[in-house]
Amino acid sequence: MRKDIVITNQNIYNFVEEKAARLSSQLYRTIKKSPKDRGYFAMIVGSSCSGKSLVLIKLSELLSTKSKSQNFIFCQPLVDRQDILKDTIRSRTKESITATSFSTKAEIENIFHDYDIIAVDEVQLIPHGLQSFFLRELHLFLDRGGFFVCAGLDYNSLGGEFIFPALLKTRSHRVHHLQSLCSMCGKPADRFDQRLVNGKPANVNMPDFAGPTDTITYEPRCSDCLIIQK
Repeated sequence: MRKDIVITNQNIYNFVEEKAARLSSQLYRTIKKSPKDRGYFAMIVGSSCSGKSLVLIKLSELLSTKSKSQNFIFCQPLVDRQDILKDTIRSRTKESITATSFSTKAEIENIFHDYDIIAVDEVQLIPHGLQSFFLRELHLFLDRGGFFVCAGLDYNSLGGEFIFPALLKTRSHRVHHLQSLCSMCGKPADRFDQRLVNGKPANVNMPDFAGPTDTITYEPRCSDCLIIQK
């Protein structure tokens, strides 16, 4: 690892911006070309700071300006974390859109029954008690010819898979893998996030879903630069 490399947030944002714009345009074209009677499910995965939320934000902008007649919704699970705002999808680039937060089966059912295009961010945070119902409604939605896209982390900070995203990947028509840049060396980082507590690598025994706080932060890392603190 070179010691003279300094990777800033702006370096990372510049790296992911173009890829996010390209993927959002690709998804928009897929929506326009998809037969109305045939459902489609696309999934976006990657490490933190890889542009997952940014893709959804840009897709929302395309739909809002070019497809005003289409019935669409952007949403995410309602969670008690300071980095995830209620009714808002926000990117690390500070861009954001208005979204719908859900926390009940009734809210999930309304989403899947009232719209033709559905986008869900932070899919790894859907509570376990809602996952089976969510999956059932998703299958019915696709059977009706709906377009569904979701984004989220598929691996935790130790490289282990999150169960629900892993299941969703097996049901999707297409999985898009996004990369960030390793905050240490600048190499592509597509799986690992370094969890830091007060700037130091966190212990492996911390819960998987511990969100960022004033003391807990996450950085994209390549496998060579990931530090596992036992």
